[in-house]
Amino acid sequence: MQIDFNEKTIFLTGGSRGIGKKIKEVFCENGAKVIAPERSRLDLSRTDSIEKYLEEEDLQIDIFVHCAGINELADIQDINLDIINRVFQVNYNAPVMLMHRFAENMIAKKWGRVIFISSLYAIVSREERIAYSSSKNALTGLMKTLALELAPQNILVNAVAPGYVMTDMTKQNLSQQEIGNIENNIPTGRFQTEEEIAYMVAFLCSELNSSVTGQLIAVDGGYTCR
Repeated sequence: MQIDFNEKTIFLTGGSRGIGKKIKEVFCENGAKVIAPERSRLDLSRTDSIEKYLEEEDLQIDIFVHCAGINELADIQDINLDIINRVFQVNYNAPVMLMHRFAENMIAKKWGRVIFISSLYAIVSREERIAYSSSKNALTGLMKTLALELAPQNILVNAVAPGYVMTDMTKQNLSQQEIGNIENNIPTGRFQTEEEIAYMVAFLCSELNSSVTGQLIAVDGGYTCR
C-alpha cells in the first residue's frame, strides 16, 4: 500500500519554513490538499485571530498537523507569566482551539488523523526551557486524552518529537560549540533531517497507520535513550 492523500484535506500550522515547510511538501507530493494559512491570515499568538479565522472559514478537515511553535529562553529567576503565556498560547492553546473545531468533521466522517509536533524536550529537558518544555509536556497530555476520546471514531492522535534538526530555531538557540557537543551525544552521530520528521508524520497520517494512537514518537537518532 502506498501513501496516498488524494481527496484528503490537511490543515497545517507552521508550514512556511523548516520542518513545517517540508511536511507541506511531502503531503502535496502525495496528493493532499494542504491548507497552511500565513500568519497575516491566522495569528496563533492571538486568541481573537484564531476565533475570527474559524468563524470566517468553512473548513472540512481530515488531517490536522500542528507544527507551529515558539521557544523563549528563561531560567527560574527570569521567567514570568508573560513568557509562559506567550509560549503556551502558540504551543498549546492554539491547537486546542483548532482541534475543538476540526473534531466535528472528523467525527462525522468517522475518520481523522491528528499530529502534534512536539520536541525531545517533552522527554528530556535543558536549562532555560521552563516554558517550552512545560508546554510540550502539556501537549503530550492533550494528545493522549484526545487519543482516548476519539479512537472509537477511527481518529488517531499522535505526537512526533523531533530530535535536533538544523532549523532556524536551532541556530538561534545554540552556539556552534553546543551543536558540536550535541552531535557527539547523538548515537547516530548527526542531527536529524527535516525529511525524516516529515516522512514519520506522513506515515502516521496515512492509511498505512491503522492502530498507532496516543503515542509520543521520538525521531532523534537515539538521543533520548541516553
